[in-house]
Amino acid sequence: MRTNILLLSACAALLALPSFAQTRSANPMRGMKPFSGTVDTVDGKDFKITGPGGTTATYRLADSARIMASQAATIADLTAGKFVGCTAVGTHGRLRATECHIFPESMRGVGEGHSPMNRPNTTMTNGNITMTNGNVQTASGAGGSVTLRVSYKGGAQTIEVSPRTHITMIEAGDASWLKPGVRVAGMARTESDGTVLVQFLNVGP
Repeated sequence: MRTNILLLSACAALLALPSFAQTRSANPMRGMKPFSGTVDTVDGKDFKITGPGGTTATYRLADSARIMASQAATIADLTAGKFVGCTAVGTHGRLRATECHIFPESMRGVGEGHSPMNRPNTTMTNGNITMTNGNVQTASGAGGSVTLRVSYKGGAQTIEVSPRTHITMIEAGDASWLKPGVRVAGMARTESDGTVLVQFLNVGP
């Protein structure tokens, strides 16, 4: 479940980049479907995976595919100046983070912003999940919890992060990370010739 949430949040942010906006100006997520599994073989940009239930499928990396990996992080990593994406729920201005993703400097500004979604008492940025993307201005708290002040163009949000919040560190990568045996999750679109073209790929557990 967390893998899918991470996938959708990161994908939504990545697809907001100008390179995608120029080619898919209407809705870059349109027609995309999620997938996950373990890589069996790699042949250039084509790779085959075994997914849930033992099903197999072949995918091809798009020339513009964004490749990332994630690793476990802690509240201590949420320091001032970091660019983060925090999924959150709450009412009356009180937001409680369920996930926080720390982005690398190369992705600073990606998906920046804050907006509501159709699920009750939730917010999101550039995607299907609750997210606030911005720069951590301050981090203070006690008892293993912290309160982040996350700023973005046009505003800021105060978000509570507890020991139960799932925190990850995101790293930007390339096609060399795609190897037999690694676990992957991604978003792909089926082209008119039947090729399943991957636009986003998350590598890792």
